[in-house]
Amino acid sequence: MTDADADADVRAALHALATDDGVSTVDTDAIDEAAAALDDVRDAAAFVAADGLPRLRRAIDRADRAGDDAAVRRGRDALDALERCRRAAANHFYAGS
Repeated sequence: MTDADADADVRAALHALATDDGVSTVDTDAIDEAAAALDDVRDAAAFVAADGLPRLRRAIDRADRAGDDAAVRRGRDALDALERCRRAAANHFYAGS
């Protein structure tokens, strides 16, 4: 890498910081899917059945490492809601045992 390349990289990084519009640069697809799935119990069940919880946890970890607090908060809120639904469903089916 030449000095000119390094200077260009620094300029690009500074420009990105200066013009940050609050848009996440982290892939939040799993977080978005989980949040959308909360609107319907069938969608939530399908998300969980499709191994959505591990994907959601990984997305939350990536967002946390990237410092995307809004995505982390949305992901954790969705994860908490999905886990509460799973517990409620499990308790419903095993309550009479």
